Amino acid sequence: MPGQENHPQLREKVVLVTGGSRGIGAAAAKRLGKSGAWVIINYHQSREAAEKVLDEIQSAGGEGMLFQADVTRKEQVDLMIQAAREKYRAIDVLVNNAYFPFQVAQLHELSWEDFHRAIEHELLAFYNCVQACLPDMTQKKSGKIIVVSTRLAQQPLPRMGAYAAAKSALESMANTMAIELGPLGITVNVVTPAFTLTDASLIMPEAFRERVRQTRPLKKHIYPEDVAGAIAFLAGDEANMLTGSHILITGGSHLQL
Repeated sequence: MPGQENHPQLREKVVLVTGGSRGIGAAAAKRLGKSGAWVIINYHQSREAAEKVLDEIQSAGGEGMLFQADVTRKEQVDLMIQAAREKYRAIDVLVNNAYFPFQVAQLHELSWEDFHRAIEHELLAFYNCVQACLPDMTQKKSGKIIVVSTRLAQQPLPRMGAYAAAKSALESMANTMAIELGPLGITVNVVTPAFTLTDASLIMPEAFRERVRQTRPLKKHIYPEDVAGAIAFLAGDEANMLTGSHILITGGSHLQL
């Protein structure tokens, strides 16, 4: 199977990627699938895009399945985990990546409802997925939880405060779970990319994208595939002793003032 020679430890690992139809989630699903994992590609609305991801995995000799679920709904998450268990077995790796739209505005201009919604969706989705995966992971004393965050959680920008606050809270949850779940054999790590070129980010002006690239010591754009590489590493056996870690994918921009 193409790619398995690079990550043989991922062969037949059951991996759930939430928000796996586009952007970083799609790149991660492809990377994991081509590396031998059995990938559950979760999507909310973009079935056609999710099908393309699965087709690419299968064309490379990989294996996976699609499941439509709103991960902020516990009952839908439970059904997804049950379907994965019936087709494969219990989830080995959870990649918490689902994206939720948020209001772009200065914090003092946001209504409390809009601010609260951004945080609630982010945390509820993570909570639901962990709760659903945890019984099986606990029983086998093994599991990996990988959280996709954003550099905005530490390096905020104007008008992005709701998203930054939600991701900051998400990282705090991940850190606490790393401590609490470690004795159960479960690792929890965070991948923190800076501004990444995805379909969604292309709405930003070209001048902004170029300015971001120039501020990085590597002078390169970050693509979803760059983030997927870190996720694949954390999913594999080489990362068994990593927990509570935050992998910064910034091209070096976090070193700048």
